[in-house]
Amino acid sequence: MAFLVWIEESLSSRMTSIPPVHFDRTKELILKLPEGESLSFRELLDHLEKVRVIFVGETHDQMEHHRIQLRMIQSLVERGHRVVVAMEMFEKHQQPILDRWSQGLLSEEEFLKEVKWETTWGMDFQLYRDILNEIKYRGLRLLGLNLERELIRKVAQKGLEALPLSDREKLPSIDLKEPAYRSYLRSIFQEHQEGVAKDFEKFFQAQVLWDEAMAETLSQHLRSSEGKDKTFLILTGSGHVAFHFGIPSRVYRRTSIPYQIVVLKEWKKEIHREISLSEAPNPIAHFLWITPPSSLERRKPKLGIILKEKEEPQGVWIERVLSQSLAEKAGLLPEDQILLIDGKEIKSLKDLHESVAGKGSGTTLIFILLREGKRKEIKITLP
Repeated sequence: MAFLVWIEESLSSRMTSIPPVHFDRTKELILKLPEGESLSFRELLDHLEKVRVIFVGETHDQMEHHRIQLRMIQSLVERGHRVVVAMEMFEKHQQPILDRWSQGLLSEEEFLKEVKWETTWGMDFQLYRDILNEIKYRGLRLLGLNLERELIRKVAQKGLEALPLSDREKLPSIDLKEPAYRSYLRSIFQEHQEGVAKDFEKFFQAQVLWDEAMAETLSQHLRSSEGKDKTFLILTGSGHVAFHFGIPSRVYRRTSIPYQIVVLKEWKKEIHREISLSEAPNPIAHFLWITPPSSLERRKPKLGIILKEKEEPQGVWIERVLSQSLAEKAGLLPEDQILLIDGKEIKSLKDLHESVAGKGSGTTLIFILLREGKRKEIKITLP
């Protein structure tokens, strides 16, 4: 299927005189922006050869994006770079655990338990397994960038001013004066209204805090003697790097070190909405890498529930049900404990992820719940 003249209309109001691009949705496409020049993977690496800071913005549930990240790690190392992989998926205080993983001192089971993967990040570990195994195999430094998620959650709920002094002392310097970034975040706020954020201002503060904290951690390592002459490959959600907002501009503010951004996007008919922003002073990235659409069978279905895991008593509870979601329509409620899915006992978030991953269109999931002391069966059919 040809994808015509979308760059001129979509990427940025600053991009003009760009030739039409024909995109075969069955193949990947790498574009250098703002020129719109099509590149091979090798040519992309040539452009990144002398770059010390490389941001790679992913869509978390896209396996193809993680395969690309793995290729980049392998290729940079093979080209002689001393690579440090910095990841949004881990928190800064977990660094001793990450160091032990890189040194080969932890098994996968021990690692996942110590970093509390299912509660700290919660995505299907299979998406990241090959990347983490490559880091371990090559003995690369693995950095955790994130702030404690509970602190971000508090800001999303109550705002920065409501934090107690003990929490505020943990915060990095924060710049809330970015009209273009505010406009960008407002455009995606609607998607998050059913989460912990109750109003846009608190949502905005939480997002900026998230970016500033990761930028501060990364900057500290870039300026350190250990980080000298290293190539930092930063793996994070594309929303944290798109249009140079989020982490990149804040790292540059702290270090003045040049960087390059590669944003990965799955092809879809409405892709122009994700890669354009009229108020942005920059294109979405230095390089836009469009991947073929994933089959439904490869993606974890989105049920619309926010979960919490308890160790005592052991189990998984529903913390929140998102409006207009499959879960709400099926009748799931907050404080329901999930006992079984399709006969599989659910004792952890890992159990739950494994029970729903790979379920295709039209599949009916049978939930056995405990609600107010009584067992209840609910069926959810995936669209």
